[in-house]
Amino acid sequence: MHQCRPGHAFGGTLSVTLDTVDVREDSELSHGLLAAGHYVRLSVRDTGCGIEPEVLEHIFEPFFTTKEAGRGTGLGLALVQGIVSELGGAIDVASQVGTGSVFHLYLPRSYEAALRTMETVLSLPRGAGERVLLVEDEKPLMLLAEEMLAALGYEPAGFIRPTDALDEFRADPSRFDVVVLDYLMPEMTGTELTKQLRTLRADIPIVLVSGYEGPVLLQQAFSAGIEHVITKPLALQQLAETMAQALAQTSTH
Repeated sequence: MHQCRPGHAFGGTLSVTLDTVDVREDSELSHGLLAAGHYVRLSVRDTGCGIEPEVLEHIFEPFFTTKEAGRGTGLGLALVQGIVSELGGAIDVASQVGTGSVFHLYLPRSYEAALRTMETVLSLPRGAGERVLLVEDEKPLMLLAEEMLAALGYEPAGFIRPTDALDEFRADPSRFDVVVLDYLMPEMTGTELTKQLRTLRADIPIVLVSGYEGPVLLQQAFSAGIEHVITKPLALQQLAETMAQALAQTSTH
């Protein structure tokens, strides 16, 4: 009999069920409060290794992962919980080491606000595999932006050092379709990096990300040839719409 080890895959059974439940009073689940109401319940059950208790309590924390360095961002489950919570639902998890786990996702059945939110997410403009040069000097924010871009259908390549990104771009300026970069970085600002990128390829669309906005920033951006500026924290809808606008303008030139 195989012994379970972190990061090692084994055979087993995975079952997915969908049903409806009526919750008569507020309930405390393993990872969230479920308010009384009518829900659709998506249940995913496996007969795998199970999750150890000390790991189970952290699985929805951003950047928490049991994988080896470089093999996971620890953002997948955090994003799932964020979406479920935004829709007004909650998640319940039960697991036994050596036996398996079950995840129950509760989503509101009839709240109009939740339905409107889902419609908004589904209607967001998406990419078609366009390659994105992403530059963000704070690694957690860079990894989060990578996850968001990938979720929107893009292929991001993230860098935390502007000079490394510039070297990558210089090696093959035609490799990337669009650039997303932070404004304030230790080696050079986003507008300074933009000027160097544009000497290598003048038509590359660039999206500038900043923790603040104002006329001075906009003037610097426009002077560098940047027409698209978005603010932190990144919102999926804002990012999706700005990426689509930047690529659409390029295709019309």
